[in-house]
Amino acid sequence: MEAGKRAVPPLWYPVAALALSFVLSIVFLDISIAMVHGGSGSVIANLTPFELGMNEVGLWVVFVGSAFLAAKMYFGERFFEMVRWHLKPAVDLPVGVAVGVLAQLVVIPLLYLPVTLQDPAVARQLSAPAQTIVGIGSGSGIYVVFVILVIGAPVAEEIFFRGLTYRTIIGRFAEATPWLRSALAIGGSSFLFALAHFEPLQFAGLFVVGCILALLVKATGRLGTSITAHASFNLVAVVALAHLH
Repeated sequence: MEAGKRAVPPLWYPVAALALSFVLSIVFLDISIAMVHGGSGSVIANLTPFELGMNEVGLWVVFVGSAFLAAKMYFGERFFEMVRWHLKPAVDLPVGVAVGVLAQLVVIPLLYLPVTLQDPAVARQLSAPAQTIVGIGSGSGIYVVFVILVIGAPVAEEIFFRGLTYRTIIGRFAEATPWLRSALAIGGSSFLFALAHFEPLQFAGLFVVGCILALLVKATGRLGTSITAHASFNLVAVVALAHLH
């Protein structure tokens, strides 16, 4: 994925957009809590599916919106071309599903295996954030959680992290050697991806998953396979945790 011919966003652009997304997600969450609870506070474990959805929408608006603005203001390209939104179901489905499932069931467990062998309680701590979110969707609410985690989040996050952020770094280091440019883009976009989840214990796993998704984008030059892999990765977790609940 090479940068557009006109210009490239500054490196602070995706960082600032990520910060803004957190602010807007809190605003949307506060509005939804006020609508549901009449202005009383709440914590994530007690959120309704509607409140969780509003919180996520706050993030997605900025993720997609900042990519759209970058396409117009910097790259001088159409939005879908800028983020390399190309889907090839015959390739994306089998490859993406295989990569997503293997990442969730093999790569992540192996990554944390030394720690979990030493302290089995870590395994429960690793799955705690996902269990909390899935637990919000009790009953029919699980369908809302499914849409959020398996459809909305993969699409919006891939557009932002592997579309906008990855390509911004590639463009900003256009004069570097190809391997260094790719390493910086893969590592930088994956670092922001992991940081955005605010889960210190899961940071390493999220970073590795981000690198895997970025490598798919580097290999294919588009988002189709990474979106499918991201969705499959989340789907495995949702199905497993929903079964436990």
